[in-house]
Amino acid sequence: MKKIAVCGKGGVGKTTFAALLTYCLAEQGGEIYAIDADVNPTLAEALGFPPEVLSEIKPIVDMKDLIEERTGAKSGEYGSYFKTNPHVKDIPEKFSRKIGNINFLMMGAMRGADQGCACAENAMLKALVTHLILKERETVIMDMVAGTEHMGRGTAKGVDAMFLVVEPGMRSVKAAREIQNMSKDLGVKNRYVIGNKIRSHDDEAFLKKELAGFSFAGFLPLNDEAVLAEQQGRPLYEISPFMREEIKKIVAGLNWQGA
Repeated sequence: MKKIAVCGKGGVGKTTFAALLTYCLAEQGGEIYAIDADVNPTLAEALGFPPEVLSEIKPIVDMKDLIEERTGAKSGEYGSYFKTNPHVKDIPEKFSRKIGNINFLMMGAMRGADQGCACAENAMLKALVTHLILKERETVIMDMVAGTEHMGRGTAKGVDAMFLVVEPGMRSVKAAREIQNMSKDLGVKNRYVIGNKIRSHDDEAFLKKELAGFSFAGFLPLNDEAVLAEQQGRPLYEISPFMREEIKKIVAGLNWQGA
């Protein structure tokens, strides 16, 4: 049983890595919950769900009747009282979609004041994250937004590992530094960098220099099969023996007890 958060700047291949990791751990046995908590949710596609299933998947944050039932407040309602700890224990099993022993759930993004009061929605998401990280008995892999908005101090301390996915570029490096600082403040102990879209040893050297002091879990190459997997709607883990072996090496080399 592991609780894992995957973070990084948009476009670095964070979701691709999350999908590879999900399949790798699923292959070891046991039920896996793959959670899409990104603002641009594409994890279901990366996991290879067929179009007819994709069309049925709805973010939890958009389930207005469910939010009202569990929090006591209507979605988007301003100034109303609501439950800050709504019942969410049944949600992962009830609303997830399944491939093999992988259970997928789409959270939806936290909403700000500019989109109207979203207190009830945010309370629902935070309660669900808390349950998944601290109380869910299965392995959980969360594809996060760039920051750590879904987490509080209590839930963050329950994370066994946070992966910061970076590509060889300064914008990606800057985002990794910011996420590293936020995760430290929240109490996440095990933080690993995954260098992605690597073209050469020079790219590896660049990241190691710019992120000196970070713990690197491994590097994944820029891979044409990732494009092929997306075009075919199939998991990269399935169509690329090379990437499959690379992610297995990364997982095998991890120290889950401490970085």
